[in-house]
Amino acid sequence: MSITSRTAAVLASGALALSVGLTGAPAALADGPNTPPGVKAEVEACAWPEYKKGDRAWQVSFARYLLSAYGYDPGGHGAHFDGKLEKALKKYQNKRDVPDTGRLDTETWAALRSGFGLAKEGDQGHKVRAVQKALQSYGYETRAASDPDGIFGPKTKKSVIAFQKKVGIDPDGIVGTITFRALVTGGTCHQLGLV
Repeated sequence: MSITSRTAAVLASGALALSVGLTGAPAALADGPNTPPGVKAEVEACAWPEYKKGDRAWQVSFARYLLSAYGYDPGGHGAHFDGKLEKALKKYQNKRDVPDTGRLDTETWAALRSGFGLAKEGDQGHKVRAVQKALQSYGYETRAASDPDGIFGPKTKKSVIAFQKKVGIDPDGIVGTITFRALVTGGTCHQLGLV
């Protein structure tokens, strides 16, 4: 390959990478540029709920769905924190260099959130089920039946937007880092009456 051909190939690949990067830019803005800094600060100030073996809460189901999405079998998706979930959490924590306590604690929630990325209309799978479970726990409809189906359709998007509006997050209908934390912790703590 000549130097001219190599140069052209490098320039073409750089242009392609730039265009792909710009195309993906709006998704990176989930929880977007119009969320007031005070709302972001308040959401980030809410304490992560902590759970251990024997506890029962919808957030336990949320974590089970995420562990399944990340390739760690928690042995089901119920709200009861059992030994199978504890074992899956320890494996996940060990792999993520988080203290392997086997608990859903602050460090573990932070790791689960950092691996989440985005959930948006058209997505499918366990991450979407986690979002649907959270929304349902606050009384939002995500589909016709009561169990999460893992399909981010129009009803799920409408519920995400309604939740974001209630909390004060820029209502883009995409679950990113701020909406994720608000869903798990109860929004802005004072607003949803959790403090």
